[in-house]
Amino acid sequence: MKTALFVLAAMSALALTGGSAQASTSRVLLDRFHGPFAEAGWETTTPTSSMEADTLISREQNGTTHLTIHEYTTSLDSSGNVTGSVEVNGSLTGAEIAFDTLRLTAASASGTVPVTSCSFDAAGNPTGCTNGAVNVSEAWTGQGELFQGSFNEDHFLVPGDFVSIDRLNGKFRFATASASMGGQVFDGSDLVFADFGVSNQLTAMICTQAC
Repeated sequence: MKTALFVLAAMSALALTGGSAQASTSRVLLDRFHGPFAEAGWETTTPTSSMEADTLISREQNGTTHLTIHEYTTSLDSSGNVTGSVEVNGSLTGAEIAFDTLRLTAASASGTVPVTSCSFDAAGNPTGCTNGAVNVSEAWTGQGELFQGSFNEDHFLVPGDFVSIDRLNGKFRFATASASMGGQVFDGSDLVFADFGVSNQLTAMICTQAC
């Protein structure tokens, strides 16, 4: 399965819920997510700019919906040298989201997303940030077979001190996707990846010493 699916599914789990349990000599941080999600990414280029955009939508088991977007635009001169860049990040809780959770034939989302836009000079130094909002509309159409998947991974970050555990399973499907973000339109010609599914994920960070 594509790495992007697992990375963004993990991001949704980490962003949506959190909790901790304290033991006498250890600490356990738990994050859980159970529900449908969809993700997509696009890239567009012109002689004077390049843009990368991605999005993630999800619905928690209690019905709470989330829509996140990210855009990074790089400006270029006539020689292809970077002259500056702009990064836009936004997240909306309570977006209008629809999923076909049975066969994963389609998904969609819309809403006015609060965003922060930050600019950078040619050397990558920040020059300022502004807050605003953009209207977002997105749609996914399932492609290919519906399949079940699982992902289990453990990491010993500092031997004897920290253990990271990821457990994910569910059903997934690749897709085509299109979106309009603040008037910028992305379609199949710009698409880098798109998929959706229904996942059940547990992420745990365990500190085995006194933390």
